[in-house]
Amino acid sequence: MHYVRHKNMELAEKLKSLQLSLAEIDLLTKPRKASNHSFTEFLVMKLENIKIKMYQEQKHPLPHVHIDYANKNHAASFSIEPPNKIEGSIDRKYEKTITEWLTTNKEMLLKIWVEAQSGGNPENLIAELTGNNA
Repeated sequence: MHYVRHKNMELAEKLKSLQLSLAEIDLLTKPRKASNHSFTEFLVMKLENIKIKMYQEQKHPLPHVHIDYANKNHAASFSIEPPNKIEGSIDRKYEKTITEWLTTNKEMLLKIWVEAQSGGNPENLIAELTGNNA
């Protein structure tokens, strides 16, 4: 029984490593222009069914992220400080987890926001946030 549990844990670790590697590929690709907007989109984090994105939006002074969940693009937007849902229709059961993640990563997310809004490229900061820096 212990051997089976150990093997399942090893498999879970390998799958998590694969997921992180795939997320790293996404993160290291060039930022892209949002298809129907004039600003650049940055993928901050991608894990399983969730994407957390930021845009270079000079006319949006409130630091915030956009959440894609499953196949729903822009399911919600959350401010970073304070961490609150601004808009969207993401299920309430996810809100606490998202706001806790925003609180935990607030400092780095604000650095990424400032860099993106100033016209810079926050890829190195994103890599630092996700632990994918060299």
